[in-house]
Amino acid sequence: MRRPIKFNRLTRVARVRRVDIYVHWTVFLIGALVLLGGRGKPIVTVVGTVAYLGVLVIHEAGHLMMARHQGYDALSMELYPLFGFAYVELPDSRVDRALIAWGGVLAQAVIGIPLVLYVAVAGYTRFESLNAALGILGSASLLIAALNLLPIHRLDGSKAWDLIPAWIERRRKQRTKRALPYRSAR
Repeated sequence: MRRPIKFNRLTRVARVRRVDIYVHWTVFLIGALVLLGGRGKPIVTVVGTVAYLGVLVIHEAGHLMMARHQGYDALSMELYPLFGFAYVELPDSRVDRALIAWGGVLAQAVIGIPLVLYVAVAGYTRFESLNAALGILGSASLLIAALNLLPIHRLDGSKAWDLIPAWIERRRKQRTKRALPYRSAR
């Protein structure tokens, strides 16, 4: 039996591979306002809005996929008008935390770079709605990914750049462990 959507603070809109996806009520409100404002070009407006939400989903899904790749449970995703959250099992190490932070940016790069290259080589199409999707999923996505890497609290950059010192520390510990002399019990 299908339950109707309830517009609470967060509304569960889907469950994908055991991950619940929640959307904040303001996303629905802003989506409706954007559609009302884009009456002159409704298809371009819808495609642009969906592409922007796609950027958020791609980014948060990247965190969840990296968490699973590192052996952690992916729990849920929350989408807000300007940002999202991916909830994962708490990582055991600094390296894993940093890799999970990089997951969102890498997912955007995997989508964005080929689209930017396509537009650079082939140019935009004659279809305005397709151009909106190409621009948002390509250039805008890469710009958002770059801004998200700033080392500011609450952005991925505050954890992602910890990968380098964490990796150096891990290597140092591995070398030290190998360099310890063997002593037999007498």
